[in-house]
Amino acid sequence: MQAKIDNFIQYLANERRYSDHTCQAYERDLNELKEFLDQSGGFEFDQLAYQDMRLFLASLHERQLSQTTIARKLSSLRSFFKYAIQNSWIDQDPTELISYRVSQKHLPDFLYEGEIEDLIEAARKDTHPNHLRNFALIELMYSTGMRVSEVCGLKIEEIEMDLQIARVRGKGNKERIVPIGDPAIQAVQVYLNELRPQLLALNQTDPGSDSILFLSDKGKPITPAQIRSILERIIDQQGLNLKVHPHKIRHSYATHLLANGADMRSVQELLGHENLSSTQIYTHITNDQMRKQYLQAHPRARRRNKEE
Repeated sequence: MQAKIDNFIQYLANERRYSDHTCQAYERDLNELKEFLDQSGGFEFDQLAYQDMRLFLASLHERQLSQTTIARKLSSLRSFFKYAIQNSWIDQDPTELISYRVSQKHLPDFLYEGEIEDLIEAARKDTHPNHLRNFALIELMYSTGMRVSEVCGLKIEEIEMDLQIARVRGKGNKERIVPIGDPAIQAVQVYLNELRPQLLALNQTDPGSDSILFLSDKGKPITPAQIRSILERIIDQQGLNLKVHPHKIRHSYATHLLANGADMRSVQELLGHENLSSTQIYTHITNDQMRKQYLQAHPRARRRNKEE
């Protein structure tokens, strides 16, 4: 079974182009299943059945894992068994008859528009030697809503400055076109002209850096962990009372688009979501905003005082 797991992870990394973080999560979930089966006496891979998966899920419940964690692990298993069927390793998916629903969805954590402005202003005032890169990073992430892995892998030729668009390679190696706002274009252009050549010169050993847009302090392709560190340092340096991670900027991008009138299908395309249900979770803020506007504007939205 281990060889099949390794084969599947290589497929996710090389063909589906999933990020290292995502591949590691899949691998952990599948290794948990393998360990459970080994401790249960061992099973032939092609003989796994519905009952085995039910026992595995029961063991996850006994560990008091959250519903969302269990649902994610089940999703990993479904993807693996689907791949196994495609490769004729098994004839039937042992999770096919399993139905597992999460009773409550966690709303995405986002920044309000004023908080995003504070973050961008803090990046503008950044005193780090490579502040031009840091500022361009934050501007581009908020302007496009790209995943942090997509930002790290973005190549210079994938940004068309004149058209103000980026050709983004997302999950499943699918390409989407994302518009870029004026401030982000300007910030990226300044970074390209004034800093990137200096960063590239620091790295003489990795030819893969030549085409990558954002480089680390050592001239190598920047990583998600380094972007998280940049955000944390800027917030700490400027004394902002914010908790920010790269995906929170993506959540903010989607929330602000919908709150300001963008239609759901367009936001789905911009985010690179395969299913509309993934995008619909962002409507929480637009619903709140619509209610506030209704209460403020409709003459009979609130009960009037007797004396009025």
